[in-house]
Amino acid sequence: MKKKISHLLSFSICSLVGANASHAADTAPGLIEEQVLVTGGKQAIDTLPGSATFIDESRLNAFLNPDITAILQQVPGVYVRQEDGYGLRPNIGLRGTNPERSTKITLMEDEILIAPAPYAAPAAYYVPNVNRMSAVEVFKGPSAIKYGPHTVGGAINFVTRPVLEADDNEVEIAVGEFGFRQLRGFASHAGETLGFWLDGLHYGSDGFKNLDNGDNTGFDRNDLNAKFLWKSQAGSQRQQELQIKFGYADERSNETYLGLSEQDFTQDPLQRYAASQLDEFSSEHTQVHVHYAIDFNNGIQLFAKAYRNEFERDWNKFDGFIGGADIYTVLANPGLFDNQMALLRGEVDSNTSSSLRLDVTNNSRTYTSQGIDVALNFAFEWLGLSHQLESGLRLHEDEVNRDHSQFGYFMQAGAMVFDGIDNRDKKALNRGEASAMAVYIRDEIRFNRWLISLGLRQESIDSEHQDFLPAATGNIASTQNVTLPGLGIFYHLNDALGLLAGINKGFSAKSASAAEAVLPEESVNYELGFRYSQGKAKLEVIGFYSDYANLLGRCRIVDSSCDGDVSGGTVELSGLELSGNYTFSAGKFNFPIDLVYTLTDASFQTSFNSNFDQWGQVDAGDELPYLPKAQGRLQLGIQRERFNANFALNTVGEMREVAGSGQALPEESVPSLTTFDLSTSYQLTSQLHFKFVVNNLSDEVKVVSRRPYGARPNMPRTLKVSAKYLW
Repeated sequence: MKKKISHLLSFSICSLVGANASHAADTAPGLIEEQVLVTGGKQAIDTLPGSATFIDESRLNAFLNPDITAILQQVPGVYVRQEDGYGLRPNIGLRGTNPERSTKITLMEDEILIAPAPYAAPAAYYVPNVNRMSAVEVFKGPSAIKYGPHTVGGAINFVTRPVLEADDNEVEIAVGEFGFRQLRGFASHAGETLGFWLDGLHYGSDGFKNLDNGDNTGFDRNDLNAKFLWKSQAGSQRQQELQIKFGYADERSNETYLGLSEQDFTQDPLQRYAASQLDEFSSEHTQVHVHYAIDFNNGIQLFAKAYRNEFERDWNKFDGFIGGADIYTVLANPGLFDNQMALLRGEVDSNTSSSLRLDVTNNSRTYTSQGIDVALNFAFEWLGLSHQLESGLRLHEDEVNRDHSQFGYFMQAGAMVFDGIDNRDKKALNRGEASAMAVYIRDEIRFNRWLISLGLRQESIDSEHQDFLPAATGNIASTQNVTLPGLGIFYHLNDALGLLAGINKGFSAKSASAAEAVLPEESVNYELGFRYSQGKAKLEVIGFYSDYANLLGRCRIVDSSCDGDVSGGTVELSGLELSGNYTFSAGKFNFPIDLVYTLTDASFQTSFNSNFDQWGQVDAGDELPYLPKAQGRLQLGIQRERFNANFALNTVGEMREVAGSGQALPEESVPSLTTFDLSTSYQLTSQLHFKFVVNNLSDEVKVVSRRPYGARPNMPRTLKVSAKYLW
């Protein structure tokens, strides 16, 4: 199937690029752009028969924070676990799904799968740079039935800028504490039938953590993109559009898996152990996305997409002690491992004992993801009902190649010295691949005050995992077939108030390395709520409930005693999402207020013993890890002509690191965290804009994670300023 998809992909791209203009038609502006907006935009959400949030560009950039985990705090039902303080490798969950490496959500860019290998290796925890996006959409429940392979929680769609009707150019520069810098240039041209834009982004930091040798602990990212749009001439019989986007991004960051012991974190949360001085992550990402759309002017529209993404990365990082104690055990019990702790800090020199030899492993991986996607929309009237029928087919394939090499280092006078052995056995040498065919059909039916959405999705997935290590026991091959129905209803009580309800079957595919006995994740999800929209006031309250037939856990390389995916049995999860906004006016001033709040309760329904570090010994009734019971955000604003100010309060409740009941032990939990952000902006002219921002105004620094290895802090107080010029 894989070769067929590759050949079909090549043919599709050539066919789309070679679309014959002689059959062209007058294109309504934004035919493709309307399609890639999954939610339909701000106004369409008001009557959507399912949960969705639309974050526009002004809200994305309000606080000059390129961390997607901070931006997603504006969305109810989203859970994030910080890891590096910058959001470089985020952990995102939706409606109770485990946020670990964002493995349980569908990530898209312009409605195209963007994760490096969403089927074969979903634990790559990659997202595009949000500071080049024009919008971010989050949708859950029946709204996500159209997209896979993960429909338990929902999906996130990163939307790039459209090619506009007029030329649009800008340059923005921002600087801040800890050596933060950001430079973006954007240039576009729009003609009658041809248009394009070029977008260049660089941002980075020297890092807010400190190594004793003074080395940089920050990062640099570059992101270059180009989008070209052809549309049919005015007056033609049919509307057509062809859009091609090219992208290249790279990163070099001095980031580490190694955190701190509890005692060292209390003493100085921003320190880095000397044993992490060689840690470096480097990556390159390329993409080619092609969209084609045609409107036949008889209620029928055809959309076609072809795409290919490539991602390469190397992470040279501390990974424990060669032949010595497990690093988890050392950091959890530093008093029992004085020599190892002193070695981590660089306070003592290594001796000839292998137990005091540092393990630095280079995790080298390459990913490829490609496919074609065709959708047909048909609007018609039947039996007095208005129908918007949509059907689609996606053929997709992806793969991952892993090559993990171990190297040994001695600590000498606070510096790490290579031990000269370069032929150690590899830790991992394998390849995973998956091919998938997904078919869906959805009908939105409107009559009187009702909007009913009926959907059905069918996924067929073939995967294979090949292990090339000498001790490998054999290859793993599996096939997954699933049918996913969904129903969403919206009822207009009046022009301002509507009720919504939905039910859908959720699914999260197991990875290529999962054993045959491991079942994919499946659930039945319910939601019920209302939306109110009147003038300057909006309010949405939705309750949700998920009944898991099988919860799936994904082991990481750092999980000491498990590999691949593991089953967690039945789980029940419920919660309440609230979001609202209102704008007061007084004279020339406006005072917007935004509130987001989420309550969640989740527990295992069966007892079992797992070798997955996050679960361990589980008793029925135990709470799930990384799910705060409560979290919220309150934002207050002041607006007057060319001046804006915003103040935001973000709070996240305590989270367990390991499944359990009752009061969690401090070393097995993440404490609650409340932070404040302040942003002011001023338009000196219509072309020149200035902004001043303080992130984490109260300088609250706490443990936000104890994974991968040890306690890790959030970012401390950071001041930033920016200037933007438009023409």
